[in-house]
Amino acid sequence: MRRFTIVLAVVLLASVTACGSRDTGRYVAADPKATPTGSKEGRYLKSAASLPYTERHPADEELLAFPPKWCDELALGHSVGYMFSLSGPDLYPAGRDWGMMQEDANELLTIGVTVYCPEYREQVLKDLRATGGF
Repeated sequence: MRRFTIVLAVVLLASVTACGSRDTGRYVAADPKATPTGSKEGRYLKSAASLPYTERHPADEELLAFPPKWCDELALGHSVGYMFSLSGPDLYPAGRDWGMMQEDANELLTIGVTVYCPEYREQVLKDLRATGGF
């Protein structure tokens, strides 16, 4: 019986470790909800650090300026398209010498909303899906 239990434990352990996410070759940003402790800023910046940026990586202060503004706009009922547009508040994540590809900007927005105003996360995901952003 003891031998059967050991073999069963090994088989179960092997099956659990075999189940994992499929690596598609694309980076996976750190899950902002994975670390419930720590500041919002720290969780957001940790997740944002793994994203690709053009030219250079922005300063923390530059990145931290976006989430509160995104949350304010979402609270007013604005869509992602409006927030990122030049005819809107132009809150697309970019600076004087850095920027992001659209897919990465959508990821950063999702991370920011998840950390700063999670009540709007589903709205953001719905907007992104509707426009082909996710």
